[in-house]
This record gives sequence, structure tokens and C-alpha cells, in this order.
Amino acid sequence: MQHMPATVEEQLILKSIREECLWENLPKRLQASLTTKEEWYEVLKKFSISCRVIDYCIRKRLQWNTCFARKVCKEGEYYEEMMRYLRRSLALFPYHLAEYVCRVMRVSPFRYYCDMLFEVMKNEQPYDSIPNFSAADALRLTGIGRNEFIDIMNKCRSKKIMWKLNKSIAKELLPTQPVDFSIEPWWGVCLVNFTLEEFKKLTEEEMATIDKICLYKRGLIYFDVPVYPDDRFKVSRLEGFVSNREQSYEDPIEELLYAVFVVSSENATVAELAATLQADLTQLQAAASFACRLGWAVKLIDPDSVLRDSNMPSLPANILSDDEDGSNTSINSEKSGPQVLGSGIEKTKANF
Repeated sequence: MQHMPATVEEQLILKSIREECLWENLPKRLQASLTTKEEWYEVLKKFSISCRVIDYCIRKRLQWNTCFARKVCKEGEYYEEMMRYLRRSLALFPYHLAEYVCRVMRVSPFRYYCDMLFEVMKNEQPYDSIPNFSAADALRLTGIGRNEFIDIMNKCRSKKIMWKLNKSIAKELLPTQPVDFSIEPWWGVCLVNFTLEEFKKLTEEEMATIDKICLYKRGLIYFDVPVYPDDRFKVSRLEGFVSNREQSYEDPIEELLYAVFVVSSENATVAELAATLQADLTQLQAAASFACRLGWAVKLIDPDSVLRDSNMPSLPANILSDDEDGSNTSINSEKSGPQVLGSGIEKTKANF
């Protein structure tokens, strides 16, 4: 997962690294540029270490700007590789990384799970091949559960030769918009980096109610479910839980979810629970946030947390930026943080 080689030498180096070429088998041009055999083996060593660092950070679902991967690869490359890994593994959507995945990459949880379902259908894998939590979250957002999955597959197979020749039939039977689901009042609503052209296509009603669900269905906003160290939660019934296979990949957040269901207490804060489980606090916060998304945990609201949430930044007055030719215009730059929308319509109008 390195940057695209810009020169012939870089292309040769990358090709030779992938083929694990010995010094004697290197192209003469490379041998001349590297000078010595020891220098070549040092290049191989550094590349191998970089790959292991990136692989470790991805498996731990670490944020690029806080992990060692930032020393060996670019931010965009890191998250692109992570999303490829998650898709291959049919893993849970990385909500705790939504600031980049949703806002910058424009990968919504709904689209992620639709693509996942399509891949499973295309490869004619059974519904049980989707891990428990991924299946439950996909059901929440797409409305596709076991029965719906089987129904779509039966429709595809009924087309016989057409299905064998064109697997995209399954994609046409998947939903185009997320289903309705409950939204808690303490959730945050964040804008993605949408373009000026997308902004111009918004209707007056959408602009007047920019913090409403209509923009979520168009993939222009995503929800932030904030969990703080001193928050407390009540675990409710696991309604909507899908009993499929256990995940075969490493996911610290999924592993913590089971522990949360077993040992959580209304009297214990998230920080205290992390100490009890000897778990990483940020990962436990991500696990608790996911449980709230699916309605498996209820946040116990106290006045202090309400006051704290009310101090979250509102949408800035000037959110449009335009370059000289207007072709790459976007709302919010990649460098800026996610914007949290206010809940009042008048406030939203003023910001626009």
C-alpha cells in the first residue's frame, strides 16, 4: 500500500520488492542506482516492516493520525486499504472512523452493507457467512435479513442462465435507500464533504431542514453517536440480533461488545467499565456507541451531559469554498473536522 511510483526506478523497485528479488536477479539499472547489495536488503527490510505496521494498525482499527501507520503511509492510502480489508472480511462498519470514512471518502454505512450483501450474493455464499454484528447492522440499515436475503437469491436463481452470466441482477434487487430507524436526540448530525453541484441540487425544503433524515438517505450526512468516559448505559434486550457465524477476523470492538453485554452496570461509567475489563477506553467507547446505534444499550442522560452536548460546534456561516474553475468545489475541506448541525430550523437557515 505505497504511493503510485512516479519514476521508472520506483516502478522497478516496487516490482522487485513484490517478487522478493535477490540482489543477483535485480535489473542492472536498479543495481546501479542502489550501489551495494546491503542497500537493497535494507530496502526490503524497511518495506516488510512498513507492511507489518500498517497491517497491525488496520486490524486494530486504529485512527491514522494517532497510530504509527502515519509514519509509513499516507492517510488516504491507509483508509482505502482498511476498507478493502473490512470488505473482504465482511466486517462491521468502522463508525469510530466516520470522520474520514464517511466525511472524506463518502462511504456511508448503508452503501457499505449493500455492497457487502451484493458480494455475498454474487459469490453465492449463504446468509450465515455474514458475521453476527455485521448482519444485525445490515438488517437495521437495509432491511435485508435472512428471509429477505433468501428471497432475493431465489429470484436471482430463477433467472437461470441470465443469473450465471450477469450477477449484477442481485444488486438491482437491493434497496436504494436506507430504511427508517429511530434517532436519539443526543446523536450528532455531521455533514460530508459534498460538492457544490450536490449543494445546488438540494431543494428548498431540504435546505430548510438540512438536519433532517432526507439528507441521510441521500448520503450527505452521517450520524455521530458520542460516548464519553463518564457516560453510563443500560443494556436492553438484544432485539434484532442475528445469530450467524462468529467473525474469523480480529476486531477489538466486536470482541468488547460481548463483554459489555455481560458485565455492564447502570452504576458504572464507561471509564470504570474499561478499567474493570482492562480494555482500551477509546475502543470501549466505540463498542458502546455501536450498541446504542442498534438499540441494544440506552444512554442514561444526566443534566451535565446535556449541557456538554449543547456546547458542540454548530455549522459555520460560510461553508462553501470554490476554486478557480469550480470543478472541485466541496463543502468543508479534507483538513477540517466534521460539522455538527444544530437542531433548529431557524438556526440552519441562518447558517446557509
